[in-house]
Amino acid sequence: MSLHVLLVDDGTADRFAVSRALARDPDMHWEVSQVSSAEEALAFLSTNTPDAMLLDYHLPGMNGVAMLQALSGMELPHQPAVVVLTGSGNERVAVEAMKAGAQDYLVKASFSPERLRRSLRAAVETVRMTRELEARRLRAERAEAAARDALAVRDELFALATHDLKGPLQIMTLNAQVLRRQIPAAVMTPALETRLGHLVRAAHRMGELIAHFLEVTRGQEQPLQREPLDLLDLVRAKVREQETHAARHPFVLEAPEGRDFTGDWDARALERVLENLMGNAVKYSAEGTPVTVRLSVEEGDLRQEVRLDVVDQGIGIPAADLPFVFERFRRGRNVSQDVSGSGVGLASARRLVELHGGSLSVESEEGRGSTFTVRLPRKVYASGPAAHGASRSEHPEQ
Repeated sequence: MSLHVLLVDDGTADRFAVSRALARDPDMHWEVSQVSSAEEALAFLSTNTPDAMLLDYHLPGMNGVAMLQALSGMELPHQPAVVVLTGSGNERVAVEAMKAGAQDYLVKASFSPERLRRSLRAAVETVRMTRELEARRLRAERAEAAARDALAVRDELFALATHDLKGPLQIMTLNAQVLRRQIPAAVMTPALETRLGHLVRAAHRMGELIAHFLEVTRGQEQPLQREPLDLLDLVRAKVREQETHAARHPFVLEAPEGRDFTGDWDARALERVLENLMGNAVKYSAEGTPVTVRLSVEEGDLRQEVRLDVVDQGIGIPAADLPFVFERFRRGRNVSQDVSGSGVGLASARRLVELHGGSLSVESEEGRGSTFTVRLPRKVYASGPAAHGASRSEHPEQ
């Protein structure tokens, strides 16, 4: 390996001694350029880029520190590593030299050839690492700027897409409402009334989901609106709704009688979680296979949690995909291209559960089905991380 060093010293004997010490380096070949003044050194550096510079502090005219200060103002593409040499061990000179940009400081009368070579190599390595870190920082800044630009474009596209999607939904809602008013009472059967009502509610719900999708992709989730909620009532309602829309899948609701399943939760957020988990159970299961929704209560050392399991007998999740199942835009490799989905639902569901201070996990075996488990604490400690997003002050259970 070869390195180029500029030796700046007005003493002929000193230049000879340093050149000889570098020539005898067993590990490195040094190409040495010599000048005897700071002015000559600055002129040399304006057209050359040595790897290092050995700089005598006591120079005629401009001293070494003044030269370093002038060098920093030249805005060279690559500043050399600098080791300052002086005839006396003056600490003030050492401090000034290091402040001006030197990497090391040697007293001429006390260093050995090996110490000189080691100091130069270390200075060159320090500058190399500094340049590399600076280059990485600049690359990271450029990547971050590019990512911000890409996110801005993505958000704009999402905004346009969601705006276009809401238009047809409004038309569907309006026409369903008009039909409910205009169909004669003699023709409006209870079943028809129910189906029109489902259509209106589904359109409203789809509008909410589109808005939520936009919030999640922009990282602008609304804070939770916590209120006392009976999770069993909510689950019953969602099971009945799923039975209407997914009649080819029998739903089984299991909940022990007499147990309390209430907590301080956001009903709309948990409704989205249930819709996602139950909808996935239907989507990825063969016709006629059951979907089981199970509620239970778990007693912990510090808090009590309500547990919700959604169990299907569907295609399952490959073992290699399990660690990534809750990441955005990730889907199992065994999912057919014909099955619709964005890969956002489970990531959003886990985020909503975690905002409640709970957890969402999965156990699955490919070809045998999946069990998604939600654990929700009844209350949230105000000082704990799970309190994020709470709309009012929380207190630990007594």
